[in-house]
Amino acid sequence: MLNSKSKHYLYAVFGYIVISAVSYILLNQFGAPFVAHQPLVKDASATDRFWDLQAAALWGLILIGIIVIITRSYRNKQLNSPDRVSSKKEIFLLLGYMVFAQLLGLGIGKLFDFHAISFHLAGSIYGNHGKIMLSEMLVWSCYNFIMYVVLPLVYFISKKGYTLSQLNIISNKNILRDMTVIIIILIIESIVQLEGLSDALLNLSPRQIIFGGFMAFIFNLFGTAIPTAVFLFAILYPRFKAVTNSAVTPIILGGLTYTALHFFDSWMVFSSSGAFLASLSALFMQYFMPGVVKSVLTDRTGNPWVHMWAYHVFVPHVIIDTPHFVDSFNIQ
Repeated sequence: MLNSKSKHYLYAVFGYIVISAVSYILLNQFGAPFVAHQPLVKDASATDRFWDLQAAALWGLILIGIIVIITRSYRNKQLNSPDRVSSKKEIFLLLGYMVFAQLLGLGIGKLFDFHAISFHLAGSIYGNHGKIMLSEMLVWSCYNFIMYVVLPLVYFISKKGYTLSQLNIISNKNILRDMTVIIIILIIESIVQLEGLSDALLNLSPRQIIFGGFMAFIFNLFGTAIPTAVFLFAILYPRFKAVTNSAVTPIILGGLTYTALHFFDSWMVFSSSGAFLASLSALFMQYFMPGVVKSVLTDRTGNPWVHMWAYHVFVPHVIIDTPHFVDSFNIQ
């Protein structure tokens, strides 16, 4: 007989296979309208894109195995969370707030004639790779930082009486041990992304790498990396663990929530039901596994900041997005 943990693993694998099969059908039926906007893959078919995403998911599983191995000696790594009843109430509050913030970001983007404000700046991963105005970058990064970092912390500290330690913002974990994990994963993932995703960074001049990389780092740090670390992994994820009391379910929920936070990314196409379904399929395959990897890093280390340095702000955003910032700022 399988134990509860094994059953959860099997359910997760089966669910992913089913969703992938449906995604394959949808992408082949309706095409991949978002792909044409990315110069690197403008001639790729929907099938090519599907298998590229599946390869990325397979690498995610391998990376999870590496994370488990290098954190096997971790002990007493639990994140702080309230009791189960309080956690359940706060989960609904946080998820409702997330939907509101995403819809408001859509509205503000339209108001200023920008792209919708989601968790990736327009031009990141897919979408419009033309120049993005500085004003749009500033609005995007400031909005996400205020909505997903400042306001949640103000509410939970001033209204609910939590401390920064109770919200996992301040970590008393072993810093040297966490730095080891960060460095190992950062090196491995940097090599993989430069070899398998894009080596455009290596074609830039030293000046472009320095100044473009700095801009990519700063804007993505405040626009997506810190918001993800604080809202999802410091506050929401520990409450998933408290409510589910499971080793697997919180990780799955972390992956799904991370996916939902990118719902209005600029490459999503809503022009028809077919285009939307194809985009939705790619959304899941693009972000679910990275969200799972971030969840595992957080779960294994008990520190919501580890994933940010090891697997977010530098890779992919500095490595992949620097050419985009070089182009937008016309850095010679």
